[in-house]
Amino acid sequence: MPNPRCLKGVFAVVLVGAAAGCGSGFALRVPAAPKDCARIAAGPAVVSVVEFDASGGLKRRDDWTYDAARNVDAAVAARVTRAGGRTFAAPDVAHTDVAADDFRHWTSATLQEIAGQIAGTKSSPHKSVGDWRFPESLTTWRAALGSDFALALVFVDAYEPAAPSSSGSSRYDAAQTGIACLVDLTDSRIVACGTSTHRFGDLRTGESARAAVDDVVGTICR
Repeated sequence: MPNPRCLKGVFAVVLVGAAAGCGSGFALRVPAAPKDCARIAAGPAVVSVVEFDASGGLKRRDDWTYDAARNVDAAVAARVTRAGGRTFAAPDVAHTDVAADDFRHWTSATLQEIAGQIAGTKSSPHKSVGDWRFPESLTTWRAALGSDFALALVFVDAYEPAAPSSSGSSRYDAAQTGIACLVDLTDSRIVACGTSTHRFGDLRTGESARAAVDDVVGTICR
C-alpha cells in the first residue's frame, strides 16, 4: 500500500495535472521511449483504496482494494495485449536474478515520487523521468519476457466523507490519482510516465477501471 503520508500529495496530480510538470520543465519522456505498446510487458498494478475518516485519518479498505485491483489488472491486460504487448506475473520472472517483489516495491515508491514531482508537491533536483533508474540490471527480465519495456502502474482511490444527500443516506466523493511509467529493460531506466487530470469514477467497477487505464496508458503509448 502506498505510504499514507504521501497520499494527499499524490492526489494533487488529479487537480493540477501533467501541465504542472510541463510548466516546471520536467520531462515526462526521453527519446528512447516507444510510441506504441507492442514491446511492453505489464505487471500487476499497485492499487490502494482507502477512506478518510471524519478526523482526517486513513483507513485501508482491503475489500474495496481487491475489487479495484482485479478490475484495473483486467483493463491493463486488455489494453496492452490489444496493442501487441503482454502481461506478466511473478512466476514469469522467478528464474531471473531480480525478484518481482523488489521491482514492485521500487516502482510503487518511485511512481509516487514522480507523481509528486509532476504535481509540484515535492521538491527534487530531477529534471526528467529518465533520472530514475532501478538499482539492478533487468536484462534477464528482458530475455524472460521477450519484451523491451516493463509497464508499472499505481492507482490510489481515497474516499472522503461528503455531506449527507437529500435522502439522508451517506455518500462519498472520491479523490483519485493514477500514474503509469515505462521502464527500459535494457538499462533499467524509466523512459516515460503519464498521469491524467480526469476523475475516473469508482475503480471497483469494470467500466471505470477501463476508462482509467486507457486514459493513463494512452498518454505513454498507443
